[in-house]
Amino acid sequence: MVRKKSISSKVKTRKEAYKRRQQIHSRVSRSWRILILTIKAVKRFSSFKHNVSAVSRVPRLLDISEMDLIDSHCISFGNKLKIQDNCSDSTQLNEQFDELNIVQDIVKKVVSKVCRLDNERKRQSKNRKAQKETRKILSNEELITKLRSRNKRCEWNNCRDVLFHEQQSERLRKYYRNKYQNNNDFRNREKVRTNSSISLKYHNNFNFREKMKSHSKIHCFDKYHRDMIFRQKVKARSKCILFNKYHNNTDYRNKVIAQSNVNVLNKYHTNSDFRKKVIAQSNMNILNKYHTNSDFRNKYKENMKSQVLNRYYTDNSIRLKMIQRALNSYHSNNTLMTRKSRQLYNHRRRILKKYASIQSHKCTLKHSNLYKQNLKEFRKIIREGPDYVCLSCRLALFRNQVIPFVKDKYIKENMLYETKEHIQSYFMYSSSRELKWICKSCSDKIKKQQMPNRAIANQLKVCEVPSELKRLNNLEKHLIALRLPFMKIVNLTSGKLS
Repeated sequence: MVRKKSISSKVKTRKEAYKRRQQIHSRVSRSWRILILTIKAVKRFSSFKHNVSAVSRVPRLLDISEMDLIDSHCISFGNKLKIQDNCSDSTQLNEQFDELNIVQDIVKKVVSKVCRLDNERKRQSKNRKAQKETRKILSNEELITKLRSRNKRCEWNNCRDVLFHEQQSERLRKYYRNKYQNNNDFRNREKVRTNSSISLKYHNNFNFREKMKSHSKIHCFDKYHRDMIFRQKVKARSKCILFNKYHNNTDYRNKVIAQSNVNVLNKYHTNSDFRKKVIAQSNMNILNKYHTNSDFRNKYKENMKSQVLNRYYTDNSIRLKMIQRALNSYHSNNTLMTRKSRQLYNHRRRILKKYASIQSHKCTLKHSNLYKQNLKEFRKIIREGPDYVCLSCRLALFRNQVIPFVKDKYIKENMLYETKEHIQSYFMYSSSRELKWICKSCSDKIKKQQMPNRAIANQLKVCEVPSELKRLNNLEKHLIALRLPFMKIVNLTSGKLS
């Protein structure tokens, strides 16, 4: 149950509320008055800031001391303030005094602020100059030590507040995460930047590359064993890659074939079940191929025949067994069909033998005719020997090496007399009417108006050795020789062999 207030308490609360409203109203009116006076003082200060004059004294009626006024070097507003000397009421004097104090305080604050800013600017300029001078004086090592100490101090100051750093990092992380998820341009730029930085670090840093490889292997291994879809994709992709590599790369294909052959051979020799399966499968494949493929069947038969023949001619025991088996089968099989087939076989053999004898007689006749014809041709060729003598070189040659000599071919009418005589000197012939011959090499040279190499006119004959040189031995002949041969032939004294 709520207790009601009495009338006296209600009156008391109303009075307190009224006083509170009056105080607020007076405070608001005073604040507005102070604001207006501040604006006036700022306007006056801005309009008279360049006029420096003496500060006028406030009348002693206001009881203002000289310490309360602004200094003479500052801007004065004393002359500009119009204060009435004759105040009829003390309240007006108090109000004017308050306004004057407010204006004086504001002016002091403004002037002090301006002076403070000016002093601060001067101090900063002095500090900058001092820093420049100190930087010039200090060496690089001192600067480095100072910077290191400063960095250490900064690190120490930063490390003091760990919680603050954690909060800041968490806030930045959230901000960037939201920006990455919501802004597509920012996300693309970040992806490009991270990919480029990771690729550079991957190619330049060996340890980072090894870590990335090991991490990717572990990640792929875990994902391969956990995710079935990823496992199937990896298998399909690896099969495609191996298939393409197998068909495109011959070295890889040969390696795979060799490795598979080795694996199959090892499994064949170690695993008996696998060996039995392979043998059964190969027999089935050979039988199917034998009954379906005629070429394979013929090759197989020929191969088996060659193997049997090789064994028959190399191994005596097998040969004797085969002969004995054939005789036994021949003697045991004596039916009507076999007798007829044997008669036909014997008759065929007789016919073939007769035909072979006739053919051999024909071949002998044919070969004898060829022999006789070749003999006739040889005798015809050797009927004429090297009886044709060349006019220029006087060599005895065969008929195919010489041509008939015709003088008009070599000596023409438009030639000079000297050349005619020169060419006639090459020929050594009489004026008889016999047919004359010249070799082909001499004929070609004379047609070009050149002396043949083998011509007698070239005087290529061996002269007699003088008696003085005959007395010299081999060493003396070798010493006085004009030309030293590379080969020396010596006549052996006895046996003629060495």
